[in-house]
Amino acid sequence: MSPVFAIHNNCQLRSSMGQQVVSDAEPGRSWIGRQFSRLMRTLRYRISGEGRTIPPDWFLDKFAAETFNDPEEPLYQAKRSKFFCGLRLAFDPTLPAHYHWLAVVSLAILYNMVFVIGRAVFWELDDLTLLWYVLDYLCDTIYLMDTIVHMHEGYLEQGLMVRDSEMLREHYLSTDSWRYDVISLLPTDIAYYWWTPGSCSDKRLPCPVIVRLNRLVRLPRMWEWFDRTETATSFPNAFRICKVVMAILVLIHWNACLYFVISYAIGFGVDNWVYNITGARNETLAHQYIYSFYWSTLTLTTIGETPQPENDAEYVFVVADFLAGVLIFATIVGNIGSMISNMNVARVEFQNKMDGVKQYMAFRKVSGELEARVIRWFAYTWAESGALDEETVLSSLPDKLKAEIAIRVHLDTLRKVEIFKDCEPGLLEALVLKLRLQVFSPGDYICRKGDVGKEMYIVKRGRLQVVADDGKTVLATLSAGSVFGEVSVLEIAGNRTGNRRTANVRALGYSDLFCLAKRDLWEALGDYPDAMATLTERGCQLLRKDGLLDENVFENAQTTQQSMEETVRKLESTVETLEKRLQGLLTDVGEEQAKMKQRINKIATRIIESDNEETDQEYDTSDDEPDLQSEIARSYDSYRIPLSPVQCSSRMSYIHHRERGHSLSVERTPGLLRANPEPRSKSLRVKRFHKEPTK
Repeated sequence: MSPVFAIHNNCQLRSSMGQQVVSDAEPGRSWIGRQFSRLMRTLRYRISGEGRTIPPDWFLDKFAAETFNDPEEPLYQAKRSKFFCGLRLAFDPTLPAHYHWLAVVSLAILYNMVFVIGRAVFWELDDLTLLWYVLDYLCDTIYLMDTIVHMHEGYLEQGLMVRDSEMLREHYLSTDSWRYDVISLLPTDIAYYWWTPGSCSDKRLPCPVIVRLNRLVRLPRMWEWFDRTETATSFPNAFRICKVVMAILVLIHWNACLYFVISYAIGFGVDNWVYNITGARNETLAHQYIYSFYWSTLTLTTIGETPQPENDAEYVFVVADFLAGVLIFATIVGNIGSMISNMNVARVEFQNKMDGVKQYMAFRKVSGELEARVIRWFAYTWAESGALDEETVLSSLPDKLKAEIAIRVHLDTLRKVEIFKDCEPGLLEALVLKLRLQVFSPGDYICRKGDVGKEMYIVKRGRLQVVADDGKTVLATLSAGSVFGEVSVLEIAGNRTGNRRTANVRALGYSDLFCLAKRDLWEALGDYPDAMATLTERGCQLLRKDGLLDENVFENAQTTQQSMEETVRKLESTVETLEKRLQGLLTDVGEEQAKMKQRINKIATRIIESDNEETDQEYDTSDDEPDLQSEIARSYDSYRIPLSPVQCSSRMSYIHHRERGHSLSVERTPGLLRANPEPRSKSLRVKRFHKEPTK
């Protein structure tokens, strides 16, 4: 599918089903039709890049990410439009062709921005009627096409680019963009029927072209192109400066047109401030525009040296211009200053670092030769990489993108490394994310024989020499793609040198090396045993070549490792069996707990029911309380026990609450202090009252 213009020009070439496109070689088709289809197909290929053959690269095909395109997703496919002759209208705003189209639209907007106001004020400029007709309606055609493109621009929904025409139009109408597009396409040129172009002069302004000012409402499309360009360009600061300069020129142009039209309103040549149109030179279009532009530049930049205003309208206009110049140009100049400083921020930071190192060496009295080497190292680093910190620059990207960028940036080096040719993509991604670039100066020793090995190295650029202990005999030469130092970091059993270096490696010139730490290597190889075995085998070959491998120790270590692996596998199976049994026991315990809960609930229900029955029986005895209270009163009266009303009520309250299972405090019932406790049963209470007189 072509990217931006996903249009199959098959409006009139359909089969009876209305869907199949007739091929170019169809019999009976005219020669003009075939040539037109061939031209459209060529243009589509030029725009979208379809049909271009790219030579295969096995390394990139293996490790690079593939572009995903799901043909089964309905929203991901362009459908034939019902309103545009069945064309497939779906425009991807992320593709270069859409960006180029926005550039064309921006040119049309810029044309209207400059020439509509200019032709409306300078009447001689508007006299070229035929040329302006062609350009005006060419821009209108671009506007109309851009409206169709705009309403069918794809957007992301759930991470997918929607290409369904109906959904694209609904999304377009849900935004405010359609209002601007409709206003900019209003046919205000109908006013030409009553207001004939070319009828303006120094006696009649503005010109009829002023009715086309609604074309400026499409400015958001130009701003969109500016944002896309600023994001895509490799020189954003330079583009920002160019954008600001263009804005300044447009502002000065509009202000010049306003000055000229105010001079017309006040009267040409009335005083020294307005433009004087008298004279052969002053009547020319070039002098009118240049003088107005000059006056506008002096005013907006607040430089001064302009004619003195002589009436109120002139003073008001000049004051407004001065204020606008102060506010607008102060902002513009400040932005330009910050842009220029940002253009050199990397160089300034690098220079500060180098100055700090030089000050340190001067303070510590470092020798001149070493200081010169350090300065040359800084110069080489800046010339080759611009002192970029790749880790900091790419820190905001996910690991997948960082790995793919690293693979593509260092492709020439990685494709030469033997250990990377057969490794899995996941291992390569893990390794390239852990590589650290180091730069060595001529004569620097990367490692010496006998040093403890903590890193392995991959040569990215430059040439290295493997030298003997005397430092003169060259045993081998290493170039881009060579790997060394892996023997010391692999910890091969039987290595008579342990994890120490077995050779001296020296930089012949400035050399860029990728450094991979021992810990990072083991962390990456932990999940890839095949790659680990390959590296171990290569290390064994190097050790055997130098006679530094103890075969017995190596074989015993391999046997021990195999036995340990077997033991680990048995332990894993045993643990898995125990986990299954434990899971079964937990299930049984859970079932027993559920049964126990059910039993407890039944017992609790029975206890509650028995308590309720006893409570009901106690409530049945409450009917005898009035008789009991009368008997108690008669007994106390017979024995002539004087009771106060408070004591009597307290005694009655006590009996009432005891019958219902309540308790009373001493403070609330002081009359109970001298009263004897009463039995709970009614029969016992009556019996006690009958026995009391005999005591």
